[in-house]
Formats: sequence, structure tokens, C-alpha cells
Amino acid sequence: MNRRLISIFILLALLNLYFLHKSEVLMVLRKKHTLCTSRLLFTSSIKGRLGNVMGEYATLWGLGRAFNVSVLLHPDMEKELLRIFPDLSMERLPASCKSGWTRLDKTYTFPPQKQGLFESAAAGLLGPGKFMLGDNPVKVHLFHPFREDLLRELTFSPSLKKQANDILTSVKNRMKMKSQEITFVGVHIRRTDYIEYIKKYNTTIPSRGYYVRAMQYYREKYSRPIFIMASDDPAYCKRTFKAFKDVVLIHGNREMDMATIAACNHSIISVGSFSFWCGYLSGGEVVYPKKSYSLKYLLSPDNVRESHLDFFTPLDE
Repeated sequence: MNRRLISIFILLALLNLYFLHKSEVLMVLRKKHTLCTSRLLFTSSIKGRLGNVMGEYATLWGLGRAFNVSVLLHPDMEKELLRIFPDLSMERLPASCKSGWTRLDKTYTFPPQKQGLFESAAAGLLGPGKFMLGDNPVKVHLFHPFREDLLRELTFSPSLKKQANDILTSVKNRMKMKSQEITFVGVHIRRTDYIEYIKKYNTTIPSRGYYVRAMQYYREKYSRPIFIMASDDPAYCKRTFKAFKDVVLIHGNREMDMATIAACNHSIISVGSFSFWCGYLSGGEVVYPKKSYSLKYLLSPDNVRESHLDFFTPLDE
């Protein structure tokens, strides 16, 4: 008898909770349905590694801010980014919205417009619909006007920030220097597969001379710079820069390297989207290689200037 009464009590309690929160549940479901039936809706597929995926998120996020359109975080993108950047605010793509997307990439043909394909779609020039951004978009002009807000989105997890700060503290203690005496300069050197990849732009990766000049640039600006160097080719860095007493080579996983460089006061970057984000997320000046590219490129001087990245300083090889 007691068991039956307890079961009835539990059932009544659950029914009570349901009716109390029924309106909230219906509101959430209605919101998801409304999102899926929006006149204009955008998401982005993911392609490539961390730097590319960050660019895809930032471009999608910036498109939503610039054109006041609905943007949704794809589950694949969430899986890649959320463990690194837990403060992402973008609405998640519900299961009910997973089909019926028109892909915006190089296969999509449309009449020439004064603005790009993504902007044309967001402005309604391609008509109503659900659009998925493709082709590894890193459209700096879309997200950079909202940089302060984007930096809050791309805040590293507490554990990554702690590990990065621990590395810098360890370097400071090892060199027996006070924090106010040190200017940390993060250095990212991209090599390995990029040596071949960048040939499509009829150029090469930055030479040793570029990094030597970039470090000298900071030595002339600050009295005690310490260079925190990370690379996908640590053996090259160890072999090439071992004679420099103010260079400290770190070699963690990709997000740890990025978090540590971003925690520095300034940075020296190489080529590629990962290197771009190492500099963009840091607080100060970003020195980047001044090179010519046969195709439009993220870190070409023209693109940097047109994107109003005023804290990026080009340096000749």
C-alpha cells in the first residue's frame, strides 16, 4: 500500500512539474520551429583543421551580426570548437533543420554583384532560403568590426588559459626576471605540408631571415623581449634558433600552442589560418610576412589593409 501511495505521489509531482513548465517547453520548441522557418537562415560546414574551423565560425558569426540574419552552429563545428572555446553563444542547429540547405561555394553560380556571395545571400539578393557557407571562408571584413565581442566568443577554456599562464610563469622564473621586466612575444612558424600548399599562390613560406628580422624589430622596441616559439616543425626551430638565448621553444598540442601565443604581449606570425588566429587573439602588435600572392589570400598585405587590421605590421623577408 505504501509503495502504491509513493508511486502515485511521484506521478502527481511529475505531472505538476510538466504543467508548471509546459509553457517554457512549448516556447523552446516554438523557437526552434521559428528558426527553421526563418526567411533567411545560415550555417557553415567545416573543412580543414582548427584555424580553418575558427575562421568558418567567425565568418558565420560576423555575417549574422553585420546583416542581422539568423545563424546556427553546425554540430560538427560545435564538436570541434566548444571544448576549446566554451563561451560560444551561437544557437545550435536543431535536428529538425538538418536538411534542405543550399550550399554557397565555388559551385554556386549567380549574377555578378558588387558584394560577395555570402553578403549577397544575407542581403536577400538570392531570395529566401537556408544557406550553408562553404569553401573554408575566413572573411575578416565580416567579423573584425565586432572584434571585442568576437574575442569574448573565442575565449579559451579555463584549463587552457591556466596551462598557458603556467608556461609563461615558468619561463619568467627560469630566467629570474620580474613580470614587469619582460615583454613576451609569441612566434608561430608554419612549415610541413604548407611548404607545398602555398606554391599554389606562387610564393613560398617565410624564410629564416624573416623571423630573425622580426625578432630584432621587437628587440629594438622593448628592452627585455622573450620569444615564445611554437611550430608544426619543432625540429627545424630547435636546429635553426638554438643559438638565440631569448627564444624558448614550446611544443604542446595545437590549442595549447595557440593559447600560449595568444597569452603573449605581441606576436610574430607565419602563413596560414592557424598562424593568423595566433596573432589575432593576442593583445598587441602582430608582425606578419609581407609577401606577394598570385591569388586572393588571407594574409596578403592588400587583404590585411582592406580588413582594417591596423595592429598587423608587414615585414619584408
